[in-house]
Amino acid sequence: MTTKAPAEATSQENDENPSYTFNPDLITRQGRSVGVVLGARLCEAAKAKAKGNPSDLSYKELHTLFRVCAGQEGYLSPQHPVLETVVRILLATPEDALPLSEIYEQVSNLWLTSAWSPSLNIGAMRRLLDHAETQGITRA
Repeated sequence: MTTKAPAEATSQENDENPSYTFNPDLITRQGRSVGVVLGARLCEAAKAKAKGNPSDLSYKELHTLFRVCAGQEGYLSPQHPVLETVVRILLATPEDALPLSEIYEQVSNLWLTSAWSPSLNIGAMRRLLDHAETQGITRA
């Protein structure tokens, strides 16, 4: 019987259940405005709470506003594309990053309420998120 060294075990766990975050720098490197890209995703309650035009706000200010959207009906919808849903989940969470298992669970729970439920296992979601830099998603 062999046991893994603690560092090796932690590395394997991180690879099997990596955490993901929204990185606004990935958006700006594409020549896009973070304020415009994220401002368009704000729910109506957050837009009303914003001081000024959402497209003029910093990422930190927008991230705070997205927490208002987390509880709004329709903000997270099974009709949204998978990556859009994940971006909205990452923006609305108070944490800096979420593990793959939690993201997968939240998306799967949304799909349970839908008549159209795509088939996507956790491994496929990991591969999808590992290549989602254009959406601002990266491993934490």
